[in-house]
Amino acid sequence: MNRAEILISILLFAVVTAVLYVWGLKKAVSQSEDLGRILLVRCGRRVLSYLKKHETITLEEITQQITGVKAGQFWSRKRLTVVEPEKFAGQVVEFLLDQQYIQPAQDKGYRLKR
Repeated sequence: MNRAEILISILLFAVVTAVLYVWGLKKAVSQSEDLGRILLVRCGRRVLSYLKKHETITLEEITQQITGVKAGQFWSRKRLTVVEPEKFAGQVVEFLLDQQYIQPAQDKGYRLKR
């Protein structure tokens, strides 16, 4: 190997290392937001699967469905768990209404949007 090939190899290694470092830093900074989004989607899926078997769901039933739901990323040890489902149920309902998966029912509950 001549000097030019060695210099190019070192520069390529430095560029790849810098790109991986920046990518990892960005992932670490946005990890809490990503975990929150994952937890919201998992809880929403639970509510939707319940609604496929039942006509309507109330806020109390939503809190029962989302109790103990966990979210994590495969490359990280950090996990989020629903420990206060009464507070988080409102966010789940708001998310599902915004995504137009559910609609309010007549009896203070929610049903699948048709």
